[in-house]
Amino acid sequence: MVQVYVEPISRRHYAPYFSVAFLYRPFCIIASLIIAFSIALTSGGLWVKTHTYVTQPSVRFKYDMLLVFETSRGPGTERVWSTFDSVNYLMGNKLAPVDISASEQDVNSDGKVDLIDIKAVVRGVGDVHGVKALMAFDYSLGGRVDLVMNSMAYASYSSPLAGSGLYVDGYLRLDQRDAIPAGFTRHDYNYSVFPFAEHGEAKGDTRDASTLRLPVVLNQYNFRNESTYLDAKTPVWESGNSPDFTFQARVRIPTSQQVLYRPTTLEIWKFAWVQILAIYIIFWWIFTKFEYVVFHHRIVDTRVVSDLQAKSHRF
Repeated sequence: MVQVYVEPISRRHYAPYFSVAFLYRPFCIIASLIIAFSIALTSGGLWVKTHTYVTQPSVRFKYDMLLVFETSRGPGTERVWSTFDSVNYLMGNKLAPVDISASEQDVNSDGKVDLIDIKAVVRGVGDVHGVKALMAFDYSLGGRVDLVMNSMAYASYSSPLAGSGLYVDGYLRLDQRDAIPAGFTRHDYNYSVFPFAEHGEAKGDTRDASTLRLPVVLNQYNFRNESTYLDAKTPVWESGNSPDFTFQARVRIPTSQQVLYRPTTLEIWKFAWVQILAIYIIFWWIFTKFEYVVFHHRIVDTRVVSDLQAKSHRF
């Protein structure tokens, strides 16, 4: 003989509404949920306050710069140049003649700039022992966080030997003091990184001279929650007594910039329910095993109908 079909035989338990037997299964469901939620909460990581993701920022050079060339003659003999006419007007005889050029390259043809080359040549200065350069950029992020701001790259170097050039090569990296809230476009810092630029650019504008000092500019910039910095670990100083000085900067845009952000409520729940469900399934399986013991051994009162009992038929 060969088995060709299996027909399950059951014992059916019946109980009145709101009896102990009727409330046993809802009790198990609620108890499993409470236990799962408690374990997920106490073990940590249920309500995720911050997340990180990786993206490539969109960066464009604003052609706003401030250059300071230091000489061996000490403080007060620096030569200064900027892209702001009003600042250059105030420098008077400290103003240095500078030729500047810049180019942007999209190496992988993905529509985003990967390299920015900046070159500044100062004529007739000579005896340069140090350089400080501030460069401004349009900086934006997409994906989980929408961020639009003006950012800065600062490069400096000094040497006891007179130089004819400085070359810096580094990544423009994002620096955050706190996570960026997700869910809306953030443009709190979408204004010039140079505080004196807020007063206008008409030649001959009057302004407080203290706003032209680099410590003031950098101090205000570093108070921001989001800022950028130039990660250039290997600057190259070309020594030599030349009347001209060449400053070159290659700014690389990282393709995998890590961004810290504060997720929305919906995203928090998306990660929370997965943890709760994983623990809930375990305890629900345990309660179903107890359920068999409770009903099979008649711990609660029920009316049992077995499929093995003979059933009366009417014809």
